[in-house]
Amino acid sequence: GQVRLLNEVIVPLVERIGDAWRNGALKVVHEHIASAAIRTFLGQVARPISVHPGAPVLLATTPAGQLHELGAVMVAAAATSHGWRVVYAGASLPAEEIVSAALAHRAAAVALSIVHPEDDPLLATELRRMRRLLPAGIPVIVGGRASDAYSVALEEIGALRADTLMGLAQILDGLRRRPHQRGA
Repeated sequence: GQVRLLNEVIVPLVERIGDAWRNGALKVVHEHIASAAIRTFLGQVARPISVHPGAPVLLATTPAGQLHELGAVMVAAAATSHGWRVVYAGASLPAEEIVSAALAHRAAAVALSIVHPEDDPLLATELRRMRRLLPAGIPVIVGGRASDAYSVALEEIGALRADTLMGLAQILDGLRRRPHQRGA
C-alpha cells in the first residue's frame, strides 16, 4: 500500500540520498536529479483516487529558506492516503504566503517540512510571524531532519511535531476527530 511504500522504500531512499550528498558521495546535480524523479513519482502517488468533498484540507509546504521539498511532498502523499485533501504549495514560502494559501483553501492544518539548513538565522522569525498571522484554530504540524534545530521557536508557536510519517498519521487522525474550525 501507499503508506508502506512511503515508510519502507521512499523514506529510506531519501535518507540515503541525503546522507550521500552530505558526505560528498553524490554531487549536487545527482541529488537534484534523484530528488526530481522522486518528486515526480510522489506527485502521482499523492493524487487521490477519490477524496470526500468534505475532507479536511492540509496545506503542505516548506517555510522561506527551506528549499528541500521532498519532505513536504511525502507529507502530501501520506496525508492523501489518510483521506485529507492536500494543497501542495511548493518550497520556500514566506510566512504571509503560507497564511494566505491556508485561508484561501480553508485549511484545517498547515504542514511544514524543515530539512536543510539547520542554522538559518531567519527561520525562527518566519515561524513566529506565520503563527501570529495564522488563525489560532489552524494547527501547524512540523517535521523534517533539521526541525530539531528550531525546537525553541517550534515550541513557542505550539507546533505539533511529526518525527515520522506514522507520527504524522496519528496527528492527522487526531485532528480529524476534533471539531473543525477551518479558516477560523
